[in-house]
Order: sequence, then C-alpha cells, then structure tokens
Amino acid sequence: MSTKVWKVTTILLALACAVLTYRVFDQGVTRTYLDASTEQCAKHSALLASIVEHEWSGLTEEQLMPKLKAYVVSRTDEPLVLKRDPETNTIYLDGVRFEFKDGKLVKVL
Repeated sequence: MSTKVWKVTTILLALACAVLTYRVFDQGVTRTYLDASTEQCAKHSALLASIVEHEWSGLTEEQLMPKLKAYVVSRTDEPLVLKRDPETNTIYLDGVRFEFKDGKLVKVL
C-alpha cells in the first residue's frame, strides 16, 4: 500500500476514535445528570408524601376519599386511577398508596 492510503486510513481511524471518545464522555455526563435528577425526584416524592401523611394522618377512609375524588376530577388534562382495596385497607391514587389501620390513615407511600 502506498503512503497516501496509510495516511487516509490513519486519519479515518483517529477520527473514529475521537468520535467514540466523545460519545463515551457524553453518555457519562448524561448518565450523571440523569442519576442526580432521579435521586432528586425520589427525594421530592418522599417529602411530599411525608407532608401529606403529616397533614392527613388520622383521617378516615370516608374523610379522605372525597378529597382524592375531587382531585381526580380536577385533573382533566391527565387520567388518574383512583381505587380502593378493601382487603388491604388501602387506597391507590396512581402510584401513591394510602394505608389505613383501624380505619385511620397511617402511611402514605
């Protein structure tokens, strides 16, 4: 092979290595930001659940269900699932679980 072919091949391989190095670095930075965002979201969700639990602790299912139904009705932009599981004394609002013990709210998860 001629020197010209080797030079072109070397340049192409160097360019490919540079692109791959950039992609690995970019994916690492993206992953770091994604992990931080996920962690922050989980902290905020736990904080909000704690606030709701503190404010509504001790409410009965009959007192809480109208509040949750009113919220579901007010959210016309997105469908929310609200269901009651009498076997476990739990109300589910999408991914949030309201647990009752002796007829009173004890935990929001």
